[in-house]
Amino acid sequence: MDQTSPQQAALSGQARPEAPPVMVFRVGKRQFGLPAGLVVRECMPVPALRAPMVMVPHVSGWFRLGGAMVGVLDLGVLLGVRAQAVRAPLELLYRPLLLCNQPGGGRVALLVDAALDVIRPQKGAAAMVDAAAGEAEGAGQELELGDGSIAFMLRMTDIVDDDERMRLDSLLERTRARAALWARTDPDATTAVDGAP
Repeated sequence: MDQTSPQQAALSGQARPEAPPVMVFRVGKRQFGLPAGLVVRECMPVPALRAPMVMVPHVSGWFRLGGAMVGVLDLGVLLGVRAQAVRAPLELLYRPLLLCNQPGGGRVALLVDAALDVIRPQKGAAAMVDAAAGEAEGAGQELELGDGSIAFMLRMTDIVDDDERMRLDSLLERTRARAALWARTDPDATTAVDGAP
């Protein structure tokens, strides 16, 4: 297996691997990027969100995708643009969600202000991967866009670290348990919730 970095390949004359496409989006007045395909699976409208059991400033809610519960994180709160997550249906109407793969498996949705484009960085640009902390060369770098503007590259491991992932999983599990209590999943139940027959 070739362990040559793009910089080493350039110095030795080898062809640099082509950089993966990048999803460019806006949060507040700044543009950001995440690898498309590797991290961002799709851009989608916000479905009807359910409130989490405990209100957390950066969590807008959750939705079901197949059999899985997907938490929605407001990237504006995580980046310091807003103090509280956007939750009102009218405010969510024209905001897109980026459905993303989480490091280590699973999915999370990032609420952004606008999805702008999917671009392929110019040949010769550093490969932008979402790998271990030392291997994600493009993260933290600026990507020059075709119109002369700049997108700041992010890395999922910086957005959802291990501690945040455990908190989100715990929150979704508590929300799932509460929903099960209200769903009356026991078909043999013959009494009302308050104990009356």
